Amino acid sequence: MITCTSPTCEHPTDPEAYVCGVCLGRLDGDLADVADLAEELDTTIARQARTGMPVGSRSAEVGLPYNDGAAEVGRDLRSVLSTWVRDLWETHGPRRVVITADKTRATELDPLDLDDTLAEMAAWLRRHPSWIEYHPAGGELVDEIADAVERTRRAVDLAPARVYCGPCPDCGADLYARPDRETVRCRECETRHEVEALRAELLDAARGHLGTAAEIARALPKLLGRELSANSLRTWARSGKLTRRAPDAQGQPRYLVGEVIDVALATPTRSRVTRAESSCA
Repeated sequence: MITCTSPTCEHPTDPEAYVCGVCLGRLDGDLADVADLAEELDTTIARQARTGMPVGSRSAEVGLPYNDGAAEVGRDLRSVLSTWVRDLWETHGPRRVVITADKTRATELDPLDLDDTLAEMAAWLRRHPSWIEYHPAGGELVDEIADAVERTRRAVDLAPARVYCGPCPDCGADLYARPDRETVRCRECETRHEVEALRAELLDAARGHLGTAAEIARALPKLLGRELSANSLRTWARSGKLTRRAPDAQGQPRYLVGEVIDVALATPTRSRVTRAESSCA
């Protein structure tokens, strides 16, 4: 039995192959994340690093608007991807016959027409799984890319958590957007969609569902764009704004999500009064 050449894998491979299906699937998932990771990496690199290195004298210490650690991770990821793109192309790329200066026939590798952005290189690698599967160093490729992508994930882990926007209208893949973005790009079909339109569709689709106060309070706030607590739902029910529906298996009353949405949108949010504002009143 031939086993996968990835250092962390012992799964069997097809005859003459060097990488197993499990590792190819994991690699595809890592490469699919690169485009979004590249965007977040740019944000992380450019953000104001309040713990930056001191500049000049002690009195001139400031936070640099540059994250050198993230920049290094980005350079490493670019190096890993470009190295393996070049290696695969030199191994499997098409060649043409040319006539040399001394009139002899020789083969020459066609030039690779590819932008060297992280997203484009990752997409190119995803389009050539068989080249990776049957490459003698395919296991090393899988391991190096997995390590570089994981280090990139750690470098951008301070970025805002993504918000679920529902399935892609074109291909059905789940869409997640950063809270500050107006559009979201599908990782599978690469189509961009308006976040607000997707969220509105999610809200409409949820209107007919029932949930407990706790369940609804966990699910709705990010879609509504406002705070919503389980206690608020119970208060609205006591005041007659919400109707208690059939309880769940644990006996907890449930509420119709559509009613909760309507009441929440019609109820102004309370502004918090700070101690300083209170003392100035």
